[in-house]
Amino acid sequence: MTTLRTSPAVRAGVAFLGSRLLLGLTVLAMAAVAGQGAVAHEWASGVWWLDRFSAWDSYHFVRIATLGYLPPGLDCCDQAFFPGYPMLMAALAPLTGGSVTGAGVLTSLVAGAIAAALLWQLVRDDARGGPVAARRAVLMLALAPCGFFLVAVYTEALFLALALGAWLLASRRHWWWAGALAALATGVRVNGLFLAAGLAVMYALQWHHDGRPRPRWDVLALGLPALSIGGYVLHLHSLTGSWDAWREAEHRGWDRSTATPWTGIATAWQSLLDSPNAWLAASRAADIVAVLLGVAVCLLLARQRRWPELTYLSLTVGVVLCSTLWVSAPRYALTWFPAYLAVGTIREGTAYRRLYAVGLGLSAVLLVGATWAAATRHWIA
Repeated sequence: MTTLRTSPAVRAGVAFLGSRLLLGLTVLAMAAVAGQGAVAHEWASGVWWLDRFSAWDSYHFVRIATLGYLPPGLDCCDQAFFPGYPMLMAALAPLTGGSVTGAGVLTSLVAGAIAAALLWQLVRDDARGGPVAARRAVLMLALAPCGFFLVAVYTEALFLALALGAWLLASRRHWWWAGALAALATGVRVNGLFLAAGLAVMYALQWHHDGRPRPRWDVLALGLPALSIGGYVLHLHSLTGSWDAWREAEHRGWDRSTATPWTGIATAWQSLLDSPNAWLAASRAADIVAVLLGVAVCLLLARQRRWPELTYLSLTVGVVLCSTLWVSAPRYALTWFPAYLAVGTIREGTAYRRLYAVGLGLSAVLLVGATWAAATRHWIA
């Protein structure tokens, strides 16, 4: 009889947590060797080791968790970041001695472990999957080049856990719970809307398979993510008077706007050529590779006829492809769980095993490099 303690999914989650703790220790060791001192930032915690995991976008989350949106004297651009993660940071801060930064790291660690357990179960339950494929998928997540962000004050771990939870529940037809988790995911990242679109396709396929003349009442669960984002839009409108405050902040803070794919590619390429140093050039090159790999995985999902997963990932990759800013695409890729599912369940053969081993080895090398860049405060995402 399988218990919680002996569950393979739980063991996968615990193993992943161990890998994150090891990665965190590696970050601290690298920072110490590089002679990294105190972080001179208004929203740094002032604790040397804790500030190793808070940088760049992290300070937006810390400020929102501390002061809320748009405190006096600040009119942009915290509103580009959704409220779910900083709200949880504020709620958990008492557990970390009042440190919202500590709460952010704690959230990422726990959420990452939960995401790994859910990913294992999702791939294990898949018609093409099984225990071996599940281990492959979790190992790919563990060695993802931008794995640092799964221990840092960033949203990827929390969003991934909620998205995987919603997907697994939906695949088991627990639609109200799936809708609730999708709504929470939408409160963390705008990509929750793409998750909801993928879930809608899954629901339609289940409905077609059942042969029912009309959907069940639980179809209404698909609307819960819209309530989540609608509440945030209303809140921003009350603060700014604009119904489009989120997009306006994206444009004003990062000069991000919608573009044709070829314009996006040209802009990303020019950004690479204009990079002032090797670290930034490596980051810009990684952005391009990540988006192109995302397109390749979409083609793989189409070949495998995984229409719900294809819907989610094509929208997620497409919104980057069709924009003037591809920055941070490798970090975004941490949330592309259909990629782990698709690659992990490819029919096994000698060529696949070799390619998988080479890809995993390359990913591990890139993880070390990206972790060094993060530990030494070089801008990478």
